Amino acid sequence: MRRLRRLFIGGALVTVTGLLPLQTFAGHTSASAEDATYDACGVVTTKSDGSPWACSFVDDFNGTTLDTTKWIVQETQKTGFRTDQTCYTASDKNVRVGDGLLTLTARDEGAKFNCQNAFGDFWTRYTGGMIGTKGKFGQAFGRFEVRAKLPSTRVSGIHGGFWMLPVVRRYGAWPLSGEIDVAEWWSVDPSLVMPSLHYMIRDSKADSGWNCRITDLEAFHTYTLDWQATGLTFSIDGSVCFTRLPSSDGTLVAPAPFDQPFGMILNMAVGKLSGVNKVTAATPFPADYLVDYVKAWR
Repeated sequence: MRRLRRLFIGGALVTVTGLLPLQTFAGHTSASAEDATYDACGVVTTKSDGSPWACSFVDDFNGTTLDTTKWIVQETQKTGFRTDQTCYTASDKNVRVGDGLLTLTARDEGAKFNCQNAFGDFWTRYTGGMIGTKGKFGQAFGRFEVRAKLPSTRVSGIHGGFWMLPVVRRYGAWPLSGEIDVAEWWSVDPSLVMPSLHYMIRDSKADSGWNCRITDLEAFHTYTLDWQATGLTFSIDGSVCFTRLPSSDGTLVAPAPFDQPFGMILNMAVGKLSGVNKVTAATPFPADYLVDYVKAWR
């Protein structure tokens, strides 16, 4: 059946005719499948209080290059930031856009090289891809979502995901100002795509969603954070798998430190030389992290 639908284009509301099935988004269904309102993020859905979510960020990666009005590329040689053995680069071997996807790739370059940077050179043979919205976008509270396919790796050695850091470290150096991991993944346990909160206590299983798992390891999945002052709720494919309510720790009053704007980050990296997710000769390379879209709503 053909239906009329309304879209916001350039700030204007327009109506177009087309097929319009009932659409469900992260547990929220449009008010009417026959008369749905659209914005840049897609079907406008409602919050629990009945008010509409408003699209604040969207990248569908439909071009041929990364949109630098929305993202920066992490380069270890410029910033010093690294993940385990990973030297992040801006090479299109590690970060590229095409065919409607962002691809972030962890690679074994075959020979060790010096990842030079002002914060301490290190020798490695591994490169990775990482992008973030630092200096481009940040938001406190709302809905944040990525649809992505993780690598097919089934042995240890690969690490990455979708996470968030504060725009300004108001409460001090990490972890005092907080970190939100929406979907963190390790190839040693490939069905686990774990959300976590880091704040005054560095790591605690009480602050991680150990039951957040995917069943089809070869498919794209949607990872969503619903972040309110009253709590943070994490979902996979619309099913809630972890909820954390901020609480006072005697130093900060909830919801601090999760009351400040955070930016979004995507990365694909290589693990350590030792430990549970260590990289070994059996770790297959290259490892691709495919991202269909990133969206945020207020």
